[in-house]
Amino acid sequence: MGEPSENPSTEEKWIADNISGEQYENPSTIEIVDNISGEPSENPCTKKKWTADNISEEPADSTSTKEEWIADIISGLHKRRPPLPCWSICKVPTNIRSVNEDAYTPHMVSIGPIHHEDKKLFAMEDHKKWYLNSLFNRTHYPKEMLGACYVTLLDLDEQVRNCYAEPIEYHKFALAEILLHDAGFILELFFSYKEFQTSKETDLVFSTSWIISTLRRDLTLLENQIPFFVLKSVFHKLIAPDASGGFPTLKELALLFFKSTSNSSEEALNSKINEEVNHLLHLLYNRYLPSNPMHSPDEETYEVIHCATSLSQAGVVFQKNTTNDMFDIHFHNGTFKIRPLRVHHFTDSLFRNLVAFEQCQHDSIHYITSYIMLMDRLIDTANDVELLQRKGIIVNELSCGDDVSNLFNNLCKEFGFKKFYFAGLCNQVNAYAKTRWHRYIASARRDYFNNPWSIMSFLAAVAFIVLTFLQTLYSLLSYYKS
Repeated sequence: MGEPSENPSTEEKWIADNISGEQYENPSTIEIVDNISGEPSENPCTKKKWTADNISEEPADSTSTKEEWIADIISGLHKRRPPLPCWSICKVPTNIRSVNEDAYTPHMVSIGPIHHEDKKLFAMEDHKKWYLNSLFNRTHYPKEMLGACYVTLLDLDEQVRNCYAEPIEYHKFALAEILLHDAGFILELFFSYKEFQTSKETDLVFSTSWIISTLRRDLTLLENQIPFFVLKSVFHKLIAPDASGGFPTLKELALLFFKSTSNSSEEALNSKINEEVNHLLHLLYNRYLPSNPMHSPDEETYEVIHCATSLSQAGVVFQKNTTNDMFDIHFHNGTFKIRPLRVHHFTDSLFRNLVAFEQCQHDSIHYITSYIMLMDRLIDTANDVELLQRKGIIVNELSCGDDVSNLFNNLCKEFGFKKFYFAGLCNQVNAYAKTRWHRYIASARRDYFNNPWSIMSFLAAVAFIVLTFLQTLYSLLSYYKS
């Protein structure tokens, strides 16, 4: 697609090409410009290049040049510190990405400008256009509605760029084009998914299970996001907020689409539906947060908790928690209650991107990082997975326990955290496990009461001893009486 100009005929042709579904070329990257003026922006780093020679050698223009050079340095000292970043979408840091690069890379569809030039994802561009065409054909005036949405996205250009940590190397018209196609694809995907639940209409995306699963995965990647207000602006152009007539909101449609990947209950989802979000990954991130803010840990230091099998041998009893909050984890009188966690094929990618999003936000609380670190400590080998499976705490949809243990053992590599919110819990569990009496009781349960026959044998032995004692006592009493 070419960039729309001020010529009305050119803009009408651009809109007609989009609504008709004709093939288009992917917009190429262009040089960053200042204020969309068409002039390349000057790189401040290339204005003056100072090396050791510049510092040690005498400037050519003697005193005046030296004074200007000193004045530049002094003026730089008075510059204010830049404000805290307000972006919410960024590239995953290299050290984090290097652990599992595939977990942060889209497999099928690119959303937003970061992966737009990835040739492996070009096959989905035609499908985006078909979905955009289908979306606006839902309205009575598709051409006018498409043009109105495009103009709206042009007006949001500065706000959109502020949402990305790295500069976007696209002109405002090219960026608006990318956003319109991606937002249209996502909205039509949500609409079609809702309709598919009842009508079961034929669609390539929904008729093949692996495609819809891969799309869910790609839409939860940190680098594959567009601002939520972009989706909302197009959504509200199609459906007026005050005239929806009971139609689901945008967040409800999104949560319905991602429902199968969730570890949250319906009640937990509904309680967080009104919270502000920056993008789709942020929407899912809020679903996993605790229902009530967790108190900052008082313990400055804590001892690493032992794995589940070791704790079980020390007398700790694991039990499934039935609450709706994933962070509702308690330890009391030797009973460790943990809410069930479903582990599926995209759990690794989802958790990695949730943690990456949490780590890259300057004001975030490391809830997800703390939860994953706790599970990493509890799960060391496949034996730990099998134990938690028997207790109903882990729902394993992978091939074996080794896959789950490897997943958690590698999730926290290269991640840091401000505060570990389960430090007090770990100290309580470790203190209980170190008590010898608890170990003796656990050993007796394991060795003598591990099956019904052992229990019956023990009861029979006790009964035999009691009867023998009574018989002896009766004989002694009879002897003294006589």
